[in-house]
Amino acid sequence: MKALRAIWSSTDFAASDLTRYAGEAMQREARKGIFVLGVLTTLLMLGFAVLYYALGMRSGYQYTFAILGLLALHVALSARSLRDIRVLYLLAMVLLAFSGLACALLAHRYGTFTATLFSTVVLLFMVVPLVPWGLREALAAVAIVYLIFTGSSLSVGGRFPPEALWTLQFLMVSAALISLCLVCYAIVVRKEHLEARFHLTAANERLARASVQDSLTGAWNRRFLEERFDQIIARYTAGGHGCALSILDVDKFKQLNDTYGHGCGDQVLRRTVAMFAAALHQDEYVVRLGGDEFLVLMKDAAARERLEQIRERLSDRAGLPPEVPAMPSVSIGLARAAAGSPVSLSRLYLLADRSLYEAKARGRGMVCEAVAQAEAEAA
Repeated sequence: MKALRAIWSSTDFAASDLTRYAGEAMQREARKGIFVLGVLTTLLMLGFAVLYYALGMRSGYQYTFAILGLLALHVALSARSLRDIRVLYLLAMVLLAFSGLACALLAHRYGTFTATLFSTVVLLFMVVPLVPWGLREALAAVAIVYLIFTGSSLSVGGRFPPEALWTLQFLMVSAALISLCLVCYAIVVRKEHLEARFHLTAANERLARASVQDSLTGAWNRRFLEERFDQIIARYTAGGHGCALSILDVDKFKQLNDTYGHGCGDQVLRRTVAMFAAALHQDEYVVRLGGDEFLVLMKDAAARERLEQIRERLSDRAGLPPEVPAMPSVSIGLARAAAGSPVSLSRLYLLADRSLYEAKARGRGMVCEAVAQAEAEAA
């Protein structure tokens, strides 16, 4: 049952995040598969039309296969623009069903199953694995073609010789079993491939994130700041915002570590980052510069007031772990740049650093803003 569930659907996986990841990939595969199915069916049907013409057989065969070729071409072109995988699967089933029905009607009209019709029936089953559907959809497609031929042949008893009907049944069952085996094998291989790609992508994302993120606090690191600063400022400018860069320092952090231990210090750093991160808006960032020093990059709207509010909330004992007896204060130095003002990271950092020293000189536990204007960057 576990193996059956694994191959029953091409888009369902054991993990929900893997299912979401595979959905888009399977949609692309379905479009490609149905496009290939449509193109190959077009060539086959047009080839049959030419073959019947060359053999001098009735024009009904030629017209029928020519029309089926045009239908298959329409399916191939439609598959390139469709996005819903269920609609794509339905489109493939419709093509197979119409092709099977047309062949059955030809046999009824002329009272015989020609060798070409037999080969067409087999090919209709054999093209099923071209579509990357699950066993559920493949069974439905195979059943539709099988029931069309079986039902039409049994509905008019005596019209076709028994050997033709038994040959038809043998060919259909054999081709269906081979086709379904190929579908099951393809599902297993495809799912294993998708799962491997998912885990590889997730691992690469974790590595990429680890390279720009501080492992202790979860804050971004210097590399992230240096690589993304210009992009972030450009987004601020596009939204009509200036930027506010602040540097904050935990007051008397060394004394805290020496008194209560580094475990307590680590908890303080984590809580500091968590409090700031929770108060920031989208596209605003907390960066750990090293030790107990952090940088906050945010939009300039009410930046100082927001920093003051966060600084005050940091002193609240609510939620403090028991190993942290009290939350130390933080000193914050702030520098601003107006929207569209050409300013570099080094210039803003220098201004914020100066204001941080001012905050510490004035008694710590406060926010100071640089007097110099960030947009007046020296050449």
